Amino acid sequence: MKKKRILVQEIHIMTRFFYTFIFALFVVFSAHAEDCTNGRYLKPVFEKVDVTKNIKYARKKQSDGAYIELKYDIYQPQGDTMAERPVMLLIHGGAYLKLLDQNSPDIVLLCNYFAQRGYVTVSIDYRQEPNLLGLLSEETMVKAVARALIDTKDAVDHMMLTYQNGNPYRIDTSKAIIGGVSAGAVSTMFIAYLDSLQMLPQHYQNWIIEATGDSSDYILRHKFDVVKPKAAISISGAVLDTSWIRNNGIDLLLIHGSADEIVPYNYDHPFHLPMLPKLYGGKAQYPVAIREGIRCEFEDWIGRGHVPFFNLDIASILTLNLIDFDVLDSTQRHIAEFCYNIAANCDGRVTGIRENIMQEKLHIFPNPSSGNFTIQLPKQVTLGEWNMQLFDLSGRQVFARTYDYNTAQISVNETLPPGMYLLKMNYLSSLENLVYTQKLVITQ
Repeated sequence: MKKKRILVQEIHIMTRFFYTFIFALFVVFSAHAEDCTNGRYLKPVFEKVDVTKNIKYARKKQSDGAYIELKYDIYQPQGDTMAERPVMLLIHGGAYLKLLDQNSPDIVLLCNYFAQRGYVTVSIDYRQEPNLLGLLSEETMVKAVARALIDTKDAVDHMMLTYQNGNPYRIDTSKAIIGGVSAGAVSTMFIAYLDSLQMLPQHYQNWIIEATGDSSDYILRHKFDVVKPKAAISISGAVLDTSWIRNNGIDLLLIHGSADEIVPYNYDHPFHLPMLPKLYGGKAQYPVAIREGIRCEFEDWIGRGHVPFFNLDIASILTLNLIDFDVLDSTQRHIAEFCYNIAANCDGRVTGIRENIMQEKLHIFPNPSSGNFTIQLPKQVTLGEWNMQLFDLSGRQVFARTYDYNTAQISVNETLPPGMYLLKMNYLSSLENLVYTQKLVITQ
């Protein structure tokens, strides 16, 4: 009997050792899968960035008949010795009105961020409508979008000429990524999925040919002949028809705020203007992309407005506090993780963050409260950090703070105006972003 007990104990010890060993192997190989480039593409491995400004790629006529020189800027990691680097082309916003160019502050921040991580990043300008009242005309805006698409194609063709003539920027055309913010994200979605004029209503086809010429359809059909992006990044973008979205080998990252009043989050007119065509935003695009088998992730910013990292309330605009750097940092890290497997090519491993909107509600007590309340954190989350944000009904962020994971409860004591608020808790780790939301009522 004693020998039997000893044998059972030895088997138990060996079993524990076996599972411990398997777990250790899992940790080792998981760590390798997360980073096989010593931090490149995920961390700022380059301190400085070299910027080549105002590279002219075309001279075009605007809608008012005036000619404009179109340019792009290239950002490269300073001191980089890699022979060829992934290239990321980013398109600025501005509602297709002549408000911004390739120096748009958000695009400059993104370009520097990814150049420090080993990409060659490119910010392009394109023709925009010089008459701001053009926003009130469907025909004018359709033509403006068409010009922007043609200009983007011309900018890419110009870059490909440099590639064929010595490749001075040392880009790897097999690792190309395209993305944009607002109008730039709309262009990104059209570039990724519009393959022919025949996919558009007849009157749109007529307007586009009138604005850009008879070669428009040929250009759309042959847009990827020279280089095709491996991923498209849409930050507050939209598409005219979700039936366009199909698995054409382009990965898709969608980022949108649920309180967007400019580009529809789900399905609506831009700016709620009935004269403009209805568009499908990130919320509507995501299930279609998943159904089509596209590698797609959706960063769903509950309560945030147009471009989640923008502060567009009156107080922020007056004080020029236009960028929420916490939200921008989260977005940048998500893009870096999403694009990592394309840039690193680590045996095809995929390491993108998964954005999960949790159905489980947070337990807040008391609720209603006077501003002094406690949040009970989900027990299953044991590592990482929590980012807490509180939004009023207009989508304005009124409170934000980061908490260490070593706590079961978070206590808050803030003086807040009476009303209803949306509490958003993000749990961030290297591979997932769990988002919990709950309504909170503040009383006197």
